[in-house]
Amino acid sequence: MSPISDAQRENTRLVLKELFSLWHKRSGLYGNVLFASAVGKGYDKKKWRNVCSFLLPLHKAEVRSIGVQADYGDFKLVEGAISIDEAKEVLSTVVERDHLCLPGTPEIEIQASLHPNSPHHFWDSGWHRFPLFFPYYEYNLSIDQDFKGESPQQALYGVDLPVFPSGGAAIESFFSTRLGDNSSYGGFLAALVPDYRGKIEEIRIGTNSIQVEIECLAGSSEKDLIGKLFVRYHGGISITADLNFTDHKASAEIRDFPRDLLVVLLCRQDGELVDRRSFLAGSQSDCCWRNRFCKS
Repeated sequence: MSPISDAQRENTRLVLKELFSLWHKRSGLYGNVLFASAVGKGYDKKKWRNVCSFLLPLHKAEVRSIGVQADYGDFKLVEGAISIDEAKEVLSTVVERDHLCLPGTPEIEIQASLHPNSPHHFWDSGWHRFPLFFPYYEYNLSIDQDFKGESPQQALYGVDLPVFPSGGAAIESFFSTRLGDNSSYGGFLAALVPDYRGKIEEIRIGTNSIQVEIECLAGSSEKDLIGKLFVRYHGGISITADLNFTDHKASAEIRDFPRDLLVVLLCRQDGELVDRRSFLAGSQSDCCWRNRFCKS
């Protein structure tokens, strides 16, 4: 086991500063921060380790049921809410003191880092890896192998608890995550930066027009957003158009059903990407399964 180097720690501080800056920039639309944490003792049955934890700022007007407390002995799942400042302190403690401290969970020894060249990934609103239906950035901390908790492979059960075939299944049920198979829930730690300014809610495709509908939550306005459309026909010819929203809807004329299209939602003030959706005719692996498209 080798400790995190001073250079790694300093790089992580820089990326955390970027994350905190984004949280601050969007804080006008944020309320409390949802935290979810699954911890386990693993093979040695001695030390608690992080299996899967994440921090998700909620919209200021959102009301949801929060409060998971599921104790399976050597595997515990906890969900709760903390302030944005408390969430910052949780991440700073990971970096500065090598401990993960969340309410209702054992204090976890951990060594984790972030690299400036690959600090975060943008997910559009069609991906539902977390209980979130708006676009977001995902900051994944890289955890040293010796500090990773393993998701139980065996069945979990208790008199007053539901039964699950594995730890990953329990995490997905309690925390509404979809990260992958059971191995994806092993030493996972992430902080999310949701963008509640808007999302692409529906794209209705016809033979002579395309209609795009967006959703804006309280505190945001369609007037602050502009859509951009790219359409390519089967013959290879393409067109582009701007989408200006009225009552959260905008449309553009087309001459045939598209082979593929791309819609992006931008902030008018600074051009920042808010959301994006793509469509490829005949595709079963892209937006045909994860986006809400209608053919008319």
